[in-house]
Amino acid sequence: MAERVYPSNRPGVQNLNGAYTKGQMYGAALPTFRPTPPKRRRNRCCLCFLCFVAFLLVLILLAGIAALVIWVIYRPHQPSFTLNSVQIPKFNVTKDSHLSYEFDLQMDAKNPNKKVSFYYDVFSVKVSSGNVDLADGSVPGFFHGTKNTTVLKSNLKSQNLALGASDAKNLKSAQSKGKIKLDVDLQTRVRVKMGKWKSHNVKVDVKCKGVSAVISGTKKASPTANSDAKCEIKLKFKVFKWYL
Repeated sequence: MAERVYPSNRPGVQNLNGAYTKGQMYGAALPTFRPTPPKRRRNRCCLCFLCFVAFLLVLILLAGIAALVIWVIYRPHQPSFTLNSVQIPKFNVTKDSHLSYEFDLQMDAKNPNKKVSFYYDVFSVKVSSGNVDLADGSVPGFFHGTKNTTVLKSNLKSQNLALGASDAKNLKSAQSKGKIKLDVDLQTRVRVKMGKWKSHNVKVDVKCKGVSAVISGTKKASPTANSDAKCEIKLKFKVFKWYL
């Protein structure tokens, strides 16, 4: 009788005792391991951020070049305002803390530019002394041509303005001395014209602080005119809902 030859152990084949071979346990029946490819979302975010930064840099560069070209061609300078006269023909504080007054203001607006002009809207005018608001008024708007000086005048009057006790005391002291320190503020909107181009409206604040004014009709009033007071001008650009 010929000898029976048993097949040798092969991967995936049981031995006579029913156990699986190492090939079945570790290799043949297990799926091939395939590593998960790395995610590219993070790299895309970095690339978008770099593109955004590069775009901003290009915009800033173009804005700088445009500003340089405008400056070379037009040489723009902001206008100046000088409060050259404050007359107070009437200023009386009564015993019951009421004020009657009259202010005559005169201001010079100068445009030093050769190629830049301005369109001003109506000016609102406020006169105050310390923390006390004394007078409010307005000045008509105007076109401010190149190399031009325009005189602004405003006459403000009031009868029986009610005052607090401490404010009435301070103003009564100023009346007796014949002099008073005033703050004069003007607000308006302006459009700039360069060549055929006109800008949008820009808010303008003109502040004249600590102006020494003579109260006429008092014993200590000086007949000399008021000295010129240089005023500060601030432009406020609107970005969305805020002014900068």
